Amino acid sequence: MSLNGPPPTADSLLLLLRLIDDETPEVRDSVSSALEAFGGDVSELLSQGSLRPSAQELAILAELLHPSRRERLRKEWVVPAGGVTAFGEDWDSLEALLRILSDFLHDGVSLRQPLGDALDLLAEDVEPAFVQDGCAGLCKALLGGGRLVADRKGEMDPKLLDLAAVIAGSPSNSFGLGMILLLVAQRLDAALIGVSLPGAFFCRYESEQGQILLDPSLGGKPVDPAEFTHRIRRYPREIRMLAGRAVVPGELLLRTTEELATAFAVMNLTDDAELMEDLVDSLLPNS
Repeated sequence: MSLNGPPPTADSLLLLLRLIDDETPEVRDSVSSALEAFGGDVSELLSQGSLRPSAQELAILAELLHPSRRERLRKEWVVPAGGVTAFGEDWDSLEALLRILSDFLHDGVSLRQPLGDALDLLAEDVEPAFVQDGCAGLCKALLGGGRLVADRKGEMDPKLLDLAAVIAGSPSNSFGLGMILLLVAQRLDAALIGVSLPGAFFCRYESEQGQILLDPSLGGKPVDPAEFTHRIRRYPREIRMLAGRAVVPGELLLRTTEELATAFAVMNLTDDAELMEDLVDSLLPNS
C-alpha cells in the first residue's frame, strides 16, 4: 500500500490490524510503512470495520500512526510571513491552526468531532444563557456546570491543550479552558477578552458591577481585584501591562506552541518537542 495507490479502506486497515501484535522487526516496519497511507487517523475506518481491536491493539496502532500525524502537521502548518504580529484580530486563522494542532494531539483511533464542529455545537448550547445573562451567563454555562472540566493535577501534559478533547470532556488548565471560552465568545459576539500572564490565564468582561476577572480553572468564580493586584505586583512593568489589555490571536497561538514544546520536553518526547519548537520559530516575527 502506498500514497500513490488506491485510497485506504476499512478492509485494508483490517488486514494490517491482523499483524499489529507481531513484534517481528520486518513485520512491524512493513505495517508502519503501510499505515503512512492513512494520514495518521483511522478513527472513521475503524468504525466501519467488522474487527474490534483490543485496548492494547489500539494503543499500538495509535503509536504507529503518530509519525504520520507529525508529518501532516508539518505540511499543513502555514502561518503569515510576519508571524505573531501578522495575525491581528484574525480569529479564524487562529482556530484553523488550533484545529491542526488538535488533530495532531488526537490518538488517531477514537472517534470525535473536529474542533470547529465541536465549538459550533458548544456555542449553540450556551447561547440561551448568553442571551439571558451576557458574559456572566456564558461563563457560568461553560465553567459552572461541569461542561468544561478543570485539571487538578497541575502536570505538564500536551493533552490539556487538545481543545477538541477538552470540549468532549477531558480536563484542561486555565489556558486551555480560557481559549475555548474565547472561541465560543467570538461565535456569539460576546465582549469577553483573555488576559495572558506568565503561568496564568484569565478572562475578563464588563458588568453592571464593573470589570469581572475570572480564572477559568476555578469554575468561573470571579477573582478578587485586590488579590489580583497583589498577585502581579512583583511582575516587571512590561508584564504588569499585559494585565490591562486583551490577548490577541497570534499571542494565543505562540503560547500554545510554547507550552506544548515544554510539555513534550518534560515527557522526553524529543521528536514532538522539536516539532513544536519549529512551530514556535515560525511564529517569531524575525524568523
